[in-house]
Amino acid sequence: MTLTIEIEDIKQKSLENIAAQNGKKVSEFVVEILDDYLHQKNAESQEISGLMKLSEISFSEWDNEEDAVYDKL
Repeated sequence: MTLTIEIEDIKQKSLENIAAQNGKKVSEFVVEILDDYLHQKNAESQEISGLMKLSEISFSEWDNEEDAVYDKL
């Protein structure tokens, strides 16, 4: 797949310089950055899902007739 984007000249120069310092083409460097970003976001999402599951367990304690009156507040 090919993706074309327009960015400011200064950002393009920065990408070119950093890619060159790492011995990579700009396209390789950008793909690496995207892979790292997506991996990080996926890990964060999994962590949040895990925390939500923990809270579901805690809140299930209040899922009863006696505490249902508070649901209407």
